[in-house]
Order: sequence, then structure tokens, then C-alpha cells
Amino acid sequence: MALLIIREEVVCIFVLVFLIAYKHFYHDKSVEDTFMRIALFALGHVMFDMLTVISVNHQDIIPSITNKVLHMLLYYFGLLFIMEFYNYVVKLTMAHNLVKKMRYIGYIPISVFVLLSSVLPVEYIEGNGTNYSFGPLVFAGYAAFAIYCTACLGLAIYKRSSLDLKTQLAVLPTTVMMVVAVLVQVIIPELLMTGAGVTLVCIGLFVTVNNPVETYIEQAFWDEASGVRNKNAFRKQIEYMNRKYETKKVEVGYIVADMNGLKVINDRYGHDEGDKLIKAAATVMLANFKTAYHVYRIGGDEFAVIYISPDEAVVRQEIENVRAACDKYKDSPITLSIAMGYASGTYVPDSMEIYNKADEFMYEDKAEIKKNHPELCAR
Repeated sequence: MALLIIREEVVCIFVLVFLIAYKHFYHDKSVEDTFMRIALFALGHVMFDMLTVISVNHQDIIPSITNKVLHMLLYYFGLLFIMEFYNYVVKLTMAHNLVKKMRYIGYIPISVFVLLSSVLPVEYIEGNGTNYSFGPLVFAGYAAFAIYCTACLGLAIYKRSSLDLKTQLAVLPTTVMMVVAVLVQVIIPELLMTGAGVTLVCIGLFVTVNNPVETYIEQAFWDEASGVRNKNAFRKQIEYMNRKYETKKVEVGYIVADMNGLKVINDRYGHDEGDKLIKAAATVMLANFKTAYHVYRIGGDEFAVIYISPDEAVVRQEIENVRAACDKYKDSPITLSIAMGYASGTYVPDSMEIYNKADEFMYEDKAEIKKNHPELCAR
């Protein structure tokens, strides 16, 4: 009977191992791969799902403490799975300056559960065809899982207009699927739905968003050398803003940034040092343009930054923070220097007037910097 009960988990394990192996051997490992973490946590959940099914049906030979530990691990892996999925949804839907904060918030439910799990009791009920767990530990695990699911669903619905159709079709149905699986598990515990639910989510993500072909498409919008979004992504964002703000007024701001002295360092010290300086400039901007929507590299030494509903005083302060961070950077044979121009105004679709004004201010800033730092000028 036990073997028949766990047949679902055995199938899920084979499916997840196949997806993980396929991704491992046919994926660019230099790219951050959230899917692998989601799938590995799903695999852990399904494996402990299988072990807990066996343990609760053999309580006469398996100690209660072993049963408790197995159930704790079952919920730990399930919560790690849904937390990683939550992080993935946050990355897709939130501006980069908010991603880290949202991820920190995401640690709260699982941290609370881990602290409480050792003292919360678990009961075992004889059900229809199989025994199953019940009690405070189970309720706490489901509650934490429900919090993550609600957050994922809320973000996906609230930000659906900023997601392309492919991503919407991946995130929304998979989130709903997890909610349904948990509800069915609560109503009919003997069905043991969570293992199948997390496996179906992994299959959905693999097929729609995270398969290797889509990974390469995603790479087309990122600049590998600097770690920020590239010119393709900038153009795509402008197209999106043209559609979104066609009838809706919004204040936007642009910073146009251009590195000083890149030709100098390339000519004197080689392109490796030049690439290192580009990476440093991108890192400084990412760290200090905290309220920006995104930072983009749009040329060899050119960057653009987009602000939606900017706070002028905050943006000006962030520009000064970038200048201060450049002054502190010493890991280069020349000074890290970035000329910047900022302009803002009401967004007008298909008009780059605000951007062009920021570009003009950038050139004025560049002329002033080169006047004070002639060593950055190529001869």
C-alpha cells in the first residue's frame, strides 16, 4: 500500500531530476539561474513529502521524533521553494531599487516558521487510505505558504501591465496553481497535492520563462560586461512608456551619464582595464541611483537612467553620491569619473525632448570636468 501511495511523488522526482539535469548541461552557468534554485527546493519538498508519507504510515516502527523532523524538513523545503518563487516575481515586477527591500521582507514568514517549528506540536490522523499530519505545525506551515502565495498573486496582478504576455502567462497561472494545490491539500489532506503542485509550477516555468532558449532571449536585454540593462532594454522600456502614458500624465526624469577617460585607459593600459572601469562605473551607479527605475548601458561609455515620478531633491543627492563614490574608487590607474546631466518633466509619448535636455547638461558637465582634470583627455 505504501508504494502505491507514494507513486505520485516518485513520478514528480523523476520529472524534477530531468529538468534540473537538462538545465545543468544546457545552460550558460555564468548567468544567474533562479529556476535551478526553485527546482532544487521543489525536489527537496517532494522527496520529504514521500518520506513523511512512509513515516506516518509506519508509526509503529518509526520514532515520533523522526516523524517530526521529517515533517519540519518537508515544510522548510516547501517554504524555500515558494520564497524563491516570490523573489523571482519581485525581480520581474519591481523597480530595481525596491527588489532588495522586498526580498528582505520575504525572509520574515520563513524565519518565523523556523523559530516556531521546533516547539509546535504535530498530530497524525488516520485518513482515507493514508495517515496524514495535522495540528499547529501544519497550520503554521500552510499559513506561511499562503502569505507567499498571496504576495506573489498580488504583485503579479498589480504589475501585470508592466509584464509581457509570456511572463503573465507563466506567473499568474503558476501562482493560482499553487494556491489551488494548497487549498485542496487543506480540504482533502489524503490527496497529497503539494508535491504535484510544486512540480507543475517548475514545468510551467521551464516551458514558458526559464527554458534555455528564453534565457538567451533574456540575455539580449542585459549588458554582460557591466551587469546593467542594455540599449535594447532601454528602447523596449521607452516603447512600453509610450503605450502606458499615452493617456496618463506622469513626471519622468532622465540622467544621461558618460564616463571620462575611457579612451585614455584603453590606450595606455589595455581594454581589460577599460572593461574593469566600465564595470566599476555601472556598480557605482546601481548602488547610488537607489530611487531610479533602471540603469542602462546604451553605448561604450554611455549610460542612461530612468526615473518615474522623481523626487528632485533625492535625485540631485543621488547624483552627488555617485560623484563621491567615484572619488573613493582607487582600484584603477586613472580616476573614475562620470559626467552626468539630469532633466525632468511631464512625459510626452514619442518625444525625447527631456532626454535630449539631460544629454545637453551632461556635455556641459563633461566640459567642466575635463577643464579640471586634463589627464582624462585623450591626446
